[in-house]
Amino acid sequence: MSEPSCEIRAARPNDVPEIFKMLRELAIFEKLEHQLTASEDDMHDALFVRRCAEALVAQTDRQDESHGPLVGYAIYFENFSTFLCKPGIYLEDIYVRPEFRKMGIGKSLLRRLAEIAIERNCGRMEWAVLNWNQNAIDVYQAIGGDVLPDWRIVRLGTETIEKLAE
Repeated sequence: MSEPSCEIRAARPNDVPEIFKMLRELAIFEKLEHQLTASEDDMHDALFVRRCAEALVAQTDRQDESHGPLVGYAIYFENFSTFLCKPGIYLEDIYVRPEFRKMGIGKSLLRRLAEIAIERNCGRMEWAVLNWNQNAIDVYQAIGGDVLPDWRIVRLGTETIEKLAE
């Protein structure tokens, strides 16, 4: 089977159902499906109504019975570095369907995101990776990424935020 041609483009509203299917695939892969409480409508609202995040999609010329031409996505948003006094891009998710991995699609998504960071004069791009996902760590290090061992993610969930705000 020959490798499909791939286009990286901004997501459109009609892409949401397929992006959401891939999000579920990612949640299953990360063993976090129990944390996926959002819906397609929530994703549409976040990306295209409230615009609190943006998405790129990888589209191929190949379709099969299990899915359409979308084979990967990256969801990101702008953050800010006080040390640089510049915006940054935080990559929330990057996912390529298993049968399309090792074809450069993930790297193409990251490359397009880097282009966007340059266009926006961003000082950095950041994302998190699960410590057991060595394949992803290897890819990120191969492109020059620093996996920061001294930093830990701190998260407050909805209930904790409400308690803190009281």
